[in-house]
Amino acid sequence: MKIKIIGTESIGVRGLSCSVELKNRKIFIDPGIALGWSRYGFLPHPFQVAVGSEIRKTIVEELQTATDVIISHFDGDHCPLSDPNPYQLGISQIKDSLAKCRIWAKGLNNSPQTQQQRRKELTEILGKEIQNAEGLKAGPFEFSLPVPHGAKATKENMVMMSRIEENGMVFVHASDIQLSEEDTIDQILEWKPDIVLVSGPPLYRYTSASFQRLLEIAWENALKLSEKVNTLIIDHHLLRSEEGIKWLEKLKLHAKNTVCSAADFMGKQPIFLEAWRKELYEWLPVPENWHEDYEQGKTDFEQYRIRGWELLINNKKIKPCKWYDVCPIKAYTDAGKLERYWVENYCLVNNINCIRYQKEEKGEYHPDNMLPNGEIRESLQINF
Repeated sequence: MKIKIIGTESIGVRGLSCSVELKNRKIFIDPGIALGWSRYGFLPHPFQVAVGSEIRKTIVEELQTATDVIISHFDGDHCPLSDPNPYQLGISQIKDSLAKCRIWAKGLNNSPQTQQQRRKELTEILGKEIQNAEGLKAGPFEFSLPVPHGAKATKENMVMMSRIEENGMVFVHASDIQLSEEDTIDQILEWKPDIVLVSGPPLYRYTSASFQRLLEIAWENALKLSEKVNTLIIDHHLLRSEEGIKWLEKLKLHAKNTVCSAADFMGKQPIFLEAWRKELYEWLPVPENWHEDYEQGKTDFEQYRIRGWELLINNKKIKPCKWYDVCPIKAYTDAGKLERYWVENYCLVNNINCIRYQKEEKGEYHPDNMLPNGEIRESLQINF
């Protein structure tokens, strides 16, 4: 089983998307993405728009080879939309990929009207029925009955959890449960998972004393999971604020087993762009009409994309690979000979999965035109 987490708050966007590769199938869970429309009174910063654009491309690419798609619920950051805003994923972008996949999704009941409508639109556009997976067991899959979408959720605001097993390894995707309900935590533990990906509590909403008990419950439930689960990945709502980032770091110190963010799990440095939005606007101001011009195709984010990474480094939000300044990948990128994907997904976030980094640390030979994933790019000049 190979788990690849693609879009979450620790990776720069809103969502909880991931792919799970088994021997004979590839499952994509929650193919959606969003940027908070307003955080601290600001629209998405163009740098975050750039990061989101790359993640959206990755979702589209991963879906091309998927055999199954799971949709936990139909919020705009978890599913494709018929009428996406510029920062979300449209059904039209992945229609062909979805058409060939078996889709397992939460049913119409126990959902807000907007989510019911999105489910119906997806069915109509694809021209095929979408399986109501609630409570089903099929092959490597098991799906929960509806569980609450966070604390005090109504019966009209529920989500579906997923369990995937291969060769005794169990992965559970628990979207938007926010660690708020003990019954939901018990359901996860009954599945005996090795790895759990879960949404933490939205601390940015828990600002008054009346929420204190909810915070205590979420903490207790997180510790309870960490005692029984080898790897507990907590992300999404929790990591939209500095308070949530600190909450997770504190939990790591108290947990029995491994607790981490999605970025940690993927071997990357986290980039909490939702939490850092106000700072991004301070470091890199944005013209008042930028978003309107972007929607109309009159401008792009390229200058913000390059400058944004530099500012994260200068303000000590991230630390690039120690070999970054002398790495040929940087030189190729600066010269316009290599797409920025490699620098942004490996060099700048100090990705320990970089093959070049691993070989450098071992003193092993690797040619200048070897990409971070080990691929040799013949078109690149050696000894640049």
